[in-house]
Amino acid sequence: MAPCLIAKDFETYTYNYRINRLSTVEEHYMLRRAIDKGASKDRLARAFNVNLSTINRRINLLHGICPHATELLNDHQFTPDVPRHLRKMKAARQIEAVELMIAANSITAAHADALLKATPPEQRTDYTPPKPEEPKRYPLAQIVRLEREMNTMQEKYKAAENSYGSELLNLVVAKGYLTKLVGNEAVQS
Repeated sequence: MAPCLIAKDFETYTYNYRINRLSTVEEHYMLRRAIDKGASKDRLARAFNVNLSTINRRINLLHGICPHATELLNDHQFTPDVPRHLRKMKAARQIEAVELMIAANSITAAHADALLKATPPEQRTDYTPPKPEEPKRYPLAQIVRLEREMNTMQEKYKAAENSYGSELLNLVVAKGYLTKLVGNEAVQS
């Protein structure tokens, strides 16, 4: 007889079931604290087996993101590309975009990019309102030529307006005549 353990419940041990992952924001704070306490970026990159640019992106992850949007993202996993799109939005739109992504359970760079593209220009950080244009100064010769062209166009319009009724009547009569002509059996054969 061999001693054995018998499990009375059906809970299974899986690798992913027992992992407690850091959220992306918590990872950012962890890296910032490590840098503040004197760890070098090179050493962190070697320890995590990533290149230095990845460490720099994760350290500067929340730069330009409003605090309320950061709070909303606190417990979620997302790629470092999501904040890159959020930075291009003003604070109110950042919050709205994060709420929409959380509601859709899709905090991805593609979703953030789509929301950025759907953002009205005045809610973007890269938007500059158009400057009012100064009225253009037209030379006198150009104004005289435009007035002449306008008078010619008005004369042509009035002539077309006067002949419109009679030309329409002629077209209606011609249409009736052609309809009768095509409807005649002798003409068809």
